[in-house]
Amino acid sequence: MPADVRVPFAALQEAFGVPGTVTIPDGTPVATDVVWILPSTPEYPSEEFARREPKRVLAISRDEIPLVPRGTVIVAAERLGDVERTWIVDSLAHLDADHTRVLVVPGIEET
Repeated sequence: MPADVRVPFAALQEAFGVPGTVTIPDGTPVATDVVWILPSTPEYPSEEFARREPKRVLAISRDEIPLVPRGTVIVAAERLGDVERTWIVDSLAHLDADHTRVLVVPGIEET
């Protein structure tokens, strides 16, 4: 069986993380560093009725926050030094051994 050669998420957090606050529904806010994943624009077979806007993806350490359900509120800037914005978890994008990737949408006051 080949060895796992992926970079540990903690190293990615240290290199690319931005400070954020994650609050799961009915939970206590947790301060952590979150990592933005490059947004992707899904391809659709027909452009006629499809909206083409990038999907924003955030990665969060499972050591700090094991579960990130839909409706979780995340307050974080998109880049260091930018203004913090409120984001709402819309769905799970990927679950890894050491981190969770979630799709986020702007919070109510951001729209």
